[in-house]
Amino acid sequence: MNFTPRFFIFKELNINDTVIISGDDAHHIIKVLRYKPGDLLKLSDGKNTEATAVIEEIDAKDIQIKTKIIEKNMKENIKPVITLFQGLPKGDKLDFILQKNTEIGVSKFVPIITERTVVELSQKKFSNRMQRWKKIVQEASKQCMRLDIPQIAEVKGFDESLKDIKDYNLAIIPWEQEKSCFLKNILNGVKSLDALKIAVFIGPEGGFTGGEIEKAKSSGAVPVSLGSRILRTETASIAVCAAIMYELGELGGRNA
Repeated sequence: MNFTPRFFIFKELNINDTVIISGDDAHHIIKVLRYKPGDLLKLSDGKNTEATAVIEEIDAKDIQIKTKIIEKNMKENIKPVITLFQGLPKGDKLDFILQKNTEIGVSKFVPIITERTVVELSQKKFSNRMQRWKKIVQEASKQCMRLDIPQIAEVKGFDESLKDIKDYNLAIIPWEQEKSCFLKNILNGVKSLDALKIAVFIGPEGGFTGGEIEKAKSSGAVPVSLGSRILRTETASIAVCAAIMYELGELGGRNA
């Protein structure tokens, strides 16, 4: 069997441990993959530990699988560590943003409310959205064989999110009116740093206001140009994060 699928088990994984898989994952293994006792699975704790488990028993009636861990490996985390501060867009655009940037390698998502944000979420709607968002990043991590699952933070106001900039080596904020500072030049300036934490701020439809850009600059963020074309919010996030990973991380082979 050349391809061994990975499933997330949110607990410590140790050799000889018995792990019971149930729910949707068990249904997929039994009904779709049609695995049998003796077949192997990859398990992840959602952080940086991967284990190989052998299927010992399958209960098709109760949709449960009993496995035993036979191998355990620690893997290096994705580098650089990117946090995407994403202005809440309209409709289901954030679903797409979460999915694709999870595949690229973003480590954390922080939805933010800006001056041009038009989305209004009640507490109930937000709770439902958060559950959906978490499922999206988990499924995306599983699909792309990523070992960890990105974190999704609570929604923050723009001013509040700027307080987090101090925790990063670099914070960038793409802005269509920036004409002289380009993303590639900024990334070239930090290539020598080994442990990079980068904050990326992306505005909603309509982008950031001039006042927000000034606040961001005062907090330490660097406005950058993405070129002559104006990108949609969902396109900008993917373009920026992919460029960062190419220049500094796994897509470019530096930490692969």
